[in-house]
Amino acid sequence: MSEQYHPADPETTRDPYSALADLRRSCPVSRRTAPGLPPVTLVTRYEDLRRVYRDYRAFGNIGFYPSLDLYGMIPEEQRTIIDLDPPRHTAVRRLNLLAMNPAAIDVVLPRIEMLAARFVEQMVAAGTAEIVGDLAVPLPADAIAAVLGLPTDDARRIHDWIESVFSEPAVDRSERPDSPTGDMNADFDAYLTEQIAARRRGDLTADDAIRRMVDFERDDGSRFTDEELCIHIRTLLMAGNETTTSLISNLVYRLLTVPDAQPRLRDDRALVGPFIEECLRFDAPLTQFPRRCLAPSTIAEVPIAVDDIVSLSIPSANRDETVWGDASEQFRIDRFTTDQPDHLSFGLGAHFCVGAYLARHTAAIALTALLDQTTELGLAPGFAFDKVWFFEFWRPKRLDIRLH
Repeated sequence: MSEQYHPADPETTRDPYSALADLRRSCPVSRRTAPGLPPVTLVTRYEDLRRVYRDYRAFGNIGFYPSLDLYGMIPEEQRTIIDLDPPRHTAVRRLNLLAMNPAAIDVVLPRIEMLAARFVEQMVAAGTAEIVGDLAVPLPADAIAAVLGLPTDDARRIHDWIESVFSEPAVDRSERPDSPTGDMNADFDAYLTEQIAARRRGDLTADDAIRRMVDFERDDGSRFTDEELCIHIRTLLMAGNETTTSLISNLVYRLLTVPDAQPRLRDDRALVGPFIEECLRFDAPLTQFPRRCLAPSTIAEVPIAVDDIVSLSIPSANRDETVWGDASEQFRIDRFTTDQPDHLSFGLGAHFCVGAYLARHTAAIALTALLDQTTELGLAPGFAFDKVWFFEFWRPKRLDIRLH
């Protein structure tokens, strides 16, 4: 299995853990090739990932682009926070933190709690639910809309746009010249551009995140253009939503499948936070993150040439036996009730995820709402885990449950 594993192959990433364990032991830094996929250097051990994450001068951001050719087609002014390195990355990160800083998020947490309670109430009344569509997709979309200052009534538009980007049928649609996905992207960009313009005109004067982003000045006194703001707001909506969708979906799946998880969390809500951290470690929402080698380097004594693409295997690092011990492949509810190493699901250093605070709180709110309004949760009869199609993400495609 490890011989065939490629981090961008949707088939070999459907169940990667045995292959990654084998690679950690036998070949922790290896060149991976597969028909139709770009060659990458795969890094699987925790300490090696930490080193690459921290050294942005030697290993630069390349977003989710699998090759330099595709990355090079993106004009620099259109690159996002996950495509850039300092110094350009620094200004974009500061811009994003205007929306995603803890103080701004704390203001909207009561609204997120109200929305979560409403979603769960509807599921309980029905007695059955599909967690991904009924909770894990809409709640993060509503949460980020609230943080940005977008109207509550527009949350459905955000849901639909995100689904058009990441849903399985989007693969086929994108290959056709009459693709409605392209039309939806254009419509959504027009919507965001109008939201920005309304704040510039003074039609919307509330102190929300988009207003602060519009007024933000770089160190040289310049401001981001409407096109740049649209790109960065779109990235916040897209990246923040799907990763939190994956986190909530994985949380509920583990709640239903890990022995004693439900009674322990119902009896002791102090375990909710550690349970979330263990799920982030065990079921990392992102399966890998690419970097571009900028200077001749070595990783674990393996030479890395300039312009090589380095794939950081987050799930592998999060289960590294040398860090997490003999129980690294086991889900332990109380693991993070004691001092533990930091998992790498949110990255590290200059590129640590700006949305981590919102993701953790949204997940905790969703999990708490489920525990508060039910006495028992269970998988629907005949349910089988089927990973979402996109190789970058780890979560069930759907999660059918019953509620009491």
